[in-house]
Amino acid sequence: MSSVNSSELEVPETNQKTAGQNVENITNIISSDSDDSLSIENLPYHGHLSLSVYAQDMTLQWKRCEIVSNFISQFYSGANRNESIDTNSISTIINELIENAAKYSEKENSKVFIEIKDLGNKLRVDVKNRVSSRIKLNFETITKTIASGNINQMYFDALESKHKDDQTSGIGLLMLLNDYHLNIAYQIKNLHSDSFEITVRAHIPLETLY
Repeated sequence: MSSVNSSELEVPETNQKTAGQNVENITNIISSDSDDSLSIENLPYHGHLSLSVYAQDMTLQWKRCEIVSNFISQFYSGANRNESIDTNSISTIINELIENAAKYSEKENSKVFIEIKDLGNKLRVDVKNRVSSRIKLNFETITKTIASGNINQMYFDALESKHKDDQTSGIGLLMLLNDYHLNIAYQIKNLHSDSFEITVRAHIPLETLY
């Protein structure tokens, strides 16, 4: 079994560049607010941070998700001139995305890939993991339900439910949409017969986190 030290960190140059070249667009949007930029890959960015962690490392010690999330939050808040940015909110959002990916990943040598780009007025967070066909179907059911329903009511119902910790409640995504009003999208790729790659993308507007 691998240790957390086997996780990888890459910090490319922070000059303004073009993001996501030669990458398929993410077109499945589940947030209530319109954000056309969610599906645009070639947006200019000012900073780019890439990490990968083993899903099993995260699930064996959930505190590691918090450590990674806090690092990312401090990395970007420290580079931003406005010191009043709410680093706790950024950390909470990223922590939820990482925890969800680690929890539902195929655990055998499976990695969770985290990519953050500073788009100027917001952070783009992409979290990618590999899942089974069963988890993929559950995820599609949850996202379609959220996209077509009342987020506030669904979140309240999920909190009241006795099954809020199961794989079909969607409480994590609902919390991000309801409490932080995030714009979220996703993409699913078929790797082979019983393995799929899910990428969840969130835009964190920095102006709302002061």
